[in-house]
Amino acid sequence: ALTLYCGCVWYSLALLRPSPEAMHKTAEAAAAALRCRRLALPAAGVVALTLISGPFVAGNDAGRAYNTWPKMIDDWVPPEWLSTVSMPMTKWRHFFEETAVVQFNHRCLAYTSVGSTLALAAYAATQPLAPGAAAVVRLLPLAVGGQMCLGIATLLLYVPIELGVAHQAGGVVVLTSLLTVLSALRLPVALPVAAVAAAAAA
Repeated sequence: ALTLYCGCVWYSLALLRPSPEAMHKTAEAAAAALRCRRLALPAAGVVALTLISGPFVAGNDAGRAYNTWPKMIDDWVPPEWLSTVSMPMTKWRHFFEETAVVQFNHRCLAYTSVGSTLALAAYAATQPLAPGAAAVVRLLPLAVGGQMCLGIATLLLYVPIELGVAHQAGGVVVLTSLLTVLSALRLPVALPVAAVAAAAAA
C-alpha cells in the first residue's frame, strides 16, 4: 500500500509542483540542489529504514514493553541486543522477532533519522538553494522530530489507541515530506550536466 502511495505522491508532485527548470533557474541553484541531493539520498535511506522497522515494533507488540525513555528500563543498551549482535548469523531472527532488539533498533534508527535530517537542513542553509527547495528541506527535520516525540509519548503512555494511530499517521506524514524533498531537489535537464557538476565541485 505504501509503495502505491509513494508512486501516487511522486507523480502528483511532478504534476503540481514547479518543474526543476522553473525551480532551479541558475547553474548555482542547480549545483546547490545537486550537493544537497547527495546528502538527502543517504538521509532518505535512514528515514525509510526507520519507517520499515516500525511495523516490526507493532507486529511484536514491542511498544508495550520497556515503557521508559531514554533508557530501556535500567539499561542504555539492552542485554538482548548485545547477545544478538555478538552472534548475528545464528540469532538473525531476533532482529525481527525479539522485543528488546526490535524496539532498540527502532529507537536508534529514529535518533539517526533526526540527526541526519537536521544535518541536511543545516547544510542546505549554507547553500544558494531555490526558496521552494530550501523551505521543504527545513520542514523535513520538523516532521521527523515530531514523529520521534510522538513515538516517545506513545511508548511512555503504554500505547493508547489514539496515540498509536497518530504515530502511524505520522509515519505517512514523514514519508510524504521525504518525497517532497527529493522531488524539490530534482535537477533540471535543460542545464548542461557538465556545468552543474563543475559548479557543484566548486
